Amino acid sequence: MTWTPLMCFATIVLVYCIGEYLSNLTKGFISSMIFASFIGMALFWTDLIPKDIATKSQLYPMLNAFVIAILIINMGTSIDLEQFIMEWRTVATCVAGLIGLGVLAFTLGTALFGREYALIAAPPISGGAIAYNIVSEEALAHGRGDLAGYAYLVLAYQKFIGMPVISFCLKMELKKMKEKNMFAGEKIDAAPFKLPETKLFPDWPKTMDSNTWKYGRLGLAGICAYLLTQLTGGALNVNISYLIMGILLRKINFLQKNSLQAAGGYGLCMMAMYAMMFNGLASLTPADLLRMILPIIGMLVIGSIGIAIGSAIIGKLVGYPIPVAIACGMTALLGYPGTEIISREVCDTMEGFTDKEKAMALDFVMPKMIIGGFTTVTVASVVFAGIIAPMIFG
Repeated sequence: MTWTPLMCFATIVLVYCIGEYLSNLTKGFISSMIFASFIGMALFWTDLIPKDIATKSQLYPMLNAFVIAILIINMGTSIDLEQFIMEWRTVATCVAGLIGLGVLAFTLGTALFGREYALIAAPPISGGAIAYNIVSEEALAHGRGDLAGYAYLVLAYQKFIGMPVISFCLKMELKKMKEKNMFAGEKIDAAPFKLPETKLFPDWPKTMDSNTWKYGRLGLAGICAYLLTQLTGGALNVNISYLIMGILLRKINFLQKNSLQAAGGYGLCMMAMYAMMFNGLASLTPADLLRMILPIIGMLVIGSIGIAIGSAIIGKLVGYPIPVAIACGMTALLGYPGTEIISREVCDTMEGFTDKEKAMALDFVMPKMIIGGFTTVTVASVVFAGIIAPMIFG
């Protein structure tokens, strides 16, 4: 049978539809990516789909051409600088956690599993799909599709550690806070911080704010980011430039928050991102999967320990209790919307808390989890992956 681009595209989308449906049956406890990865591997191993399905679907070429650029720029537009400054302790704690992850990956992880397994796992542990894409591209460029598949499996399984650890740490701290009568007042944290107005561009009129114009501004932002990297002689990774440009251009009102969602293109771009998974899994054999089980589990545990140590040290220095610091760092293994879901779930299930105390607990927890997730997954993981990727193969 001849596989047309439309057939390939539809197959990839349907695999993720099934993954989402099964994940919903578990109430999100098991990630849709885990179900999709096993479905994908089963289809490859039984030769029901072609090995180059991602390329034939035209999603993968689209990803390399421009999608990754506008996705990272769009991530930058979602960042609220005022919140980051107000939660500076959370940001410092999360960054320290990723440093701890990097240190253990280069040392203990490399010693136990080898340089390639250890280093290619670190960026997916530190964040989400963008970080995975950066390292998987590096693996595929070196003809190591098996490592790209390994990185995807690390990304898929990270929530199994992130969710229970964050839940345990937050519940422990909230119980201590109640015992200390810290929910007796009206407010726990400081008042919001506001930066000076920097809107260099007025709000765009409707005639210049169609989806076409939104894509046009994202494209211009991508060109500016590329030129910025060229001006540094390549010293500044282009993915980091995309992120910086998204943050800055939103701040001066050239781009709006979540521009890609506003233009209606986010879903299709994410499907192009997910198609990357098929490129990695296509070259995995059952023997490869069995060989990778120990490195996957091992690096997730080592990475989590590194995050916990780094977060606890700096968290303590900036005045955070150790459980709060560890929970902030572990947002790397969860990301949004998981950070919001776990915040609400923890606070809603606190035994012996009044409705007012649960609300105050949520006010205390939510900003830290949301900003923690943005710091790790949206910002730091992209920078982290940009630094680590060139080092994987020495």
